[in-house]
Amino acid sequence: MVTNESQIPLFPLNVVLFPGMMLPLHIFEERYKLMVQECLAGDRLFGVILAKNKRAQAPHVVELNPDDIYTVGTTAHIRAVENLDDGRMNLITVGQDRFIVNSILPGKDDFLIGQVGPLVMPDNDQSRIESMAQKLRPLVKQYIEHLGNASGEDLSGTILPSDPEDLAFLAGAAMQGPLPDKQRLLASGSLIELVANATTILDREEQILSYMLKAYKAHQEVERLPFVDYSLN
Repeated sequence: MVTNESQIPLFPLNVVLFPGMMLPLHIFEERYKLMVQECLAGDRLFGVILAKNKRAQAPHVVELNPDDIYTVGTTAHIRAVENLDDGRMNLITVGQDRFIVNSILPGKDDFLIGQVGPLVMPDNDQSRIESMAQKLRPLVKQYIEHLGNASGEDLSGTILPSDPEDLAFLAGAAMQGPLPDKQRLLASGSLIELVANATTILDREEQILSYMLKAYKAHQEVERLPFVDYSLN
């Protein structure tokens, strides 16, 4: 659990991790092998944060500018480890709690250490939140079904969470759109803002995905036109 005094290793990635989201990772850099070993030895979490540029993921973190990373991330709990050759590892991690980075400092093994605090999610208007979640739920269901159609899977039986916060984070995890949009969702300051952001972003993404699926099906229909012996003239 994140407190106002927490110091955790930070892992800048090109991904936005949401609470409850599973994140597989392949660990191959020496510094992150050491980071994971320390986390495993002490049963500690590490923080996943979205990198703004390549410099955020480069070695020599002492040169990192705080503006190279987003300041809201999610703690990752290591659920499973597969040890490979040369000390490399495959991990299965799951997002737990959001946090905000108050300051950063370089660790001795060239990975970042963050002085972080919890990101509280006020929800002082439960009836309004429930009403907003009722609008979000069918959007999430339709979007997931369309993702299934695009990959050739039947996801129509997906059971959605009843909790509005979990539903919004599931929407964020499912979204295929720009990372800054997903980051904006993760950094929402209240539950009302979270559900509103999820609805707005997902509605736009659903329209894009629906259009792409229709275009793909139209292309497939053209590909399946019956053979015709066309004249050479």
